[in-house]
Amino acid sequence: MSKTTHIVKNYLTGNIKCAEFALTNACIAKCSFCNIWQQKPKVFVDFDLATKAINKMADLGVSHMCFTGGEALMHPHVAELVKTATDRSINSAMLLAAPSLLLRNDMVKRLEDAGNDVLSISFDSGDPEVMAQSRQIPTLIDDMKRAMELVKKTKIKTMASVLIWVNNYDKMEEVCKAATDMGYDYISLNYPTFSESATYVLGGEGINLSRENIISALEDAIQIKKDKKYRIINTSISMRNIIDYLKEPKSVKFTCYGGRHVMFVDWFFNVYPCMQLATPIGSIFDIKEKDLHLPTCNQCNMSWYRDLSVFFHGLRGVPAIIEAAMESGDFL
Repeated sequence: MSKTTHIVKNYLTGNIKCAEFALTNACIAKCSFCNIWQQKPKVFVDFDLATKAINKMADLGVSHMCFTGGEALMHPHVAELVKTATDRSINSAMLLAAPSLLLRNDMVKRLEDAGNDVLSISFDSGDPEVMAQSRQIPTLIDDMKRAMELVKKTKIKTMASVLIWVNNYDKMEEVCKAATDMGYDYISLNYPTFSESATYVLGGEGINLSRENIISALEDAIQIKKDKKYRIINTSISMRNIIDYLKEPKSVKFTCYGGRHVMFVDWFFNVYPCMQLATPIGSIFDIKEKDLHLPTCNQCNMSWYRDLSVFFHGLRGVPAIIEAAMESGDFL
C-alpha cells in the first residue's frame, strides 16, 4: 500500500494518528530557546525497542511520523528506523537543526534508500550571522547549502522549519524569501511556546514575545499565503485559530486532539498528548487504543499538534484539508 493511500484509508476510517518520535536527547545545536542539549546523561533509544515502538504506533494508526530529538540524525540506526516506518507505509519527516549531519556517512542517500519523505531543517533568519548565533553553529549556512545540493538530487522534499522568535516575528516575508532562495520546497511555521515538560523543555528569552507580536507574525504569514508568494504549509484556518487562541482561548473553533490523533513519544518510550505536557499517558508498549480517547485540549499553541488537529474536526475541518491539499498536494 502506498503511503498516501495508507493516510487516506486511516483518515476515512477515523483511525489516523500522527506521531513525533524523539530518538535521542543528544544535540549539536545549542539553542537559547531549548535546553535539551544540556541534558545528561545522553540517551539513544535502543534499536530493537525503537523498531518495536514504530510497529506499535503503526498498529495504532500512525500514518505520519516525525523523527526528532535532540538530533535524530545522531542516532546510529536512524536510517534503519526510517526504513521500518516505510515498511509500514508511514510517511516520515526528519527534523534537524544541524545540516552538517547530512554531510556525514552518506546520510542523504541512506535516508532516500530508507524511504524518508521530508527533511525539515531549522531556519530562523535570512541573516547568516543570526542563523549561526541562534543555533551556536558557526558553519550553519555553509553546511545547509552543501546539504541542500545533495538533497536536491534525491526524491526527498525539503522544508524550512521557521520558529517565530524575537529576531523574525516582524520579518516573515524576508525569512520566507531567504528559505525559498535557499531551495526549500516548503516552509513550516512554529509558534513560540513554553513547555511544562521536564523531558522536552522549551522556553527562553528568544521566544519571549508578546501575544501582539505573535499575532502580527501570523497575520503577515496569512497574507503571504493569500498572495501565493511562498509555500507555507500551515493552513490559514489553523493560523487564524491560533490568533483566536491568543486573543481569547475560549473563542477557538478548533481544540487540540493531542493523544487521540497526534502524539509525542520520547526517548524513554513514554507517550504524551504533546511534548508540551508534563504527564505521560503511559508507555508506548502498554498503550491501547482506548487509552488515547482523550478529551480535546486547549492549553497551549503548540504548532504541529494544533495545526494537524484542525483536520480532525469533522466537516468543520474539511476546508483546511482542501486548503492543504491544494497548496501542498505533493507533500504526501
